Amino acid sequence: MDDQFPLPSNLSNRAIDASLEARWEDAIKLNRQIIKLDPQNVDALNRQARAYMELGKMTSAKKYYTNALKIDPYNPIALRNLKIIKSFKKSVHHPQDNGHTRLSPTLFLQEPGKTKVVSLLNVAEPQKLSQTYCGMNVKLIIKNRKIIVACANGDYLGVLPDDISHHLIKLLKGGNKFDLFIKAIKVNALSVIIRETFRSKRFKNQPSFLEGTSYLPTSDMITSLDGETDEEVLEESEEQE
Repeated sequence: MDDQFPLPSNLSNRAIDASLEARWEDAIKLNRQIIKLDPQNVDALNRQARAYMELGKMTSAKKYYTNALKIDPYNPIALRNLKIIKSFKKSVHHPQDNGHTRLSPTLFLQEPGKTKVVSLLNVAEPQKLSQTYCGMNVKLIIKNRKIIVACANGDYLGVLPDDISHHLIKLLKGGNKFDLFIKAIKVNALSVIIRETFRSKRFKNQPSFLEGTSYLPTSDMITSLDGETDEEVLEESEEQE
């Protein structure tokens, strides 16, 4: 960066705050200023790419992550998110006239009995949350009779409330399958949408989720899980896939 054009001391902080507060349009404007003053600023390029991802503009996101890699070829954030962009299923997106790609609104469509939006507990630190985006596919990991939500690479994001965890473990053990996507991101807060993708014969007439229902474990659920390790439950659910 040319010393004649010093970066305003608070500009980066304002750009970071805009991202953490999910003000993506503001984040784009602020990061654009930083990149104009300092084209080699990898952090700003990554933030700009992430903001475009949040808005569903994957073509622009890919452009900025690619620019970041030209400066720092081994940058883990850019490498990971470019891989995510490339692996996105075409069915999740639809092209726009402006050349960008947006997340399909159907991704967050809530279907009675099949979907539920859940706020995670004990969420990861803001720095890690800042690397996620709306629509990001995440996975569940069963551990100590709880369900942990993690990135594809295993990085911890948060944990589901106990009642939802116990309920999902029972359904997974019975053969149901689910996809999880990030629904909303705020400072120190993260919510996911859980979508039933397969219902086993065992639960043929039983919706996975009921409005206003507390999913505290019932006595039969506790009995069915007694004596089984979380690994056994997880293995059984994976065998169904």
